[in-house]
Amino acid sequence: MKKIRNNWFLIITFIFLICTGIRIRTLISTYRTFKFYQNEIKSLKEENKILAERIEKVKNDPFYIEKILRENYGLIKEGEFIIKIGE
Repeated sequence: MKKIRNNWFLIITFIFLICTGIRIRTLISTYRTFKFYQNEIKSLKEENKILAERIEKVKNDPFYIEKILRENYGLIKEGEFIIKIGE
């Protein structure tokens, strides 16, 4: 009778250890996913801060708007002309 109890105890302990191992793997995987998204949020917050600063410059600084228009869109003031060299 005692031998049967010992066998059941070993079987239940073995099943418990297997289930615990699976849970620990799931926990580790979830933690890695959590860290990934935490870093993603941090990166997006930094990007939002930079974009908010650019929006403020566009709203308040006419020279910044002129710089953007000249560099990105090739616009010129009246009376100016562009000289292209090379290419």
